[in-house]
Amino acid sequence: MTAEDDSPQEARKRRLFVGVPLPDEVVRLAREVQEPLEGLEGLRLVKPEQLHVTLAFIGHVGPDQLEAAAVVVREVPPELGGEALVTGLLPLPSRSRARVMALEIRDDGEVFRRLFDRVMTGLESAQVMRREKRPYRPHLTIGRFRKPRTVEPKSDWEPVRLPVESVNLYESQLHPKGARYSVLEHRELESMKAAE
Repeated sequence: MTAEDDSPQEARKRRLFVGVPLPDEVVRLAREVQEPLEGLEGLRLVKPEQLHVTLAFIGHVGPDQLEAAAVVVREVPPELGGEALVTGLLPLPSRSRARVMALEIRDDGEVFRRLFDRVMTGLESAQVMRREKRPYRPHLTIGRFRKPRTVEPKSDWEPVRLPVESVNLYESQLHPKGARYSVLEHRELESMKAAE
């Protein structure tokens, strides 16, 4: 660690991300899917209280960028809520070199795409962060592998509805037993049910 890392400005930086919290039904599904994976070598499962769908990982920023990010979340239009479906297991980036085990989200109504575009455009305009070149793909991370490995996922459940009813700005604080998340800004959304 350099002397610069110990400066008051560096000490004030906080690790942030924007995400969609999950309803209890989706958390229960994630736990049911995690149970048979618990003995898989090299797989660290995500704790129930950490489950969410990420819209933007901001990283370490100072107070001004934190406030700018909070404004972006505060100003998300309520009508951007909606509904998607959780459909099956999704190894990322691929089955042959999986680093992440996730649940796939089918976003037929483009709820997540619209939310992502709104949040990311706001964060870029406020110079908080820049978007990655790869396209956004909504997913629910349930575990991470220490080393890439081949995975042949089996999904034997019916798609589960995922109402998108709010968006949060989170702080992630790293601890020896894993990260702890706290909500810094919360925005309620109108969850219009997808057309039957």
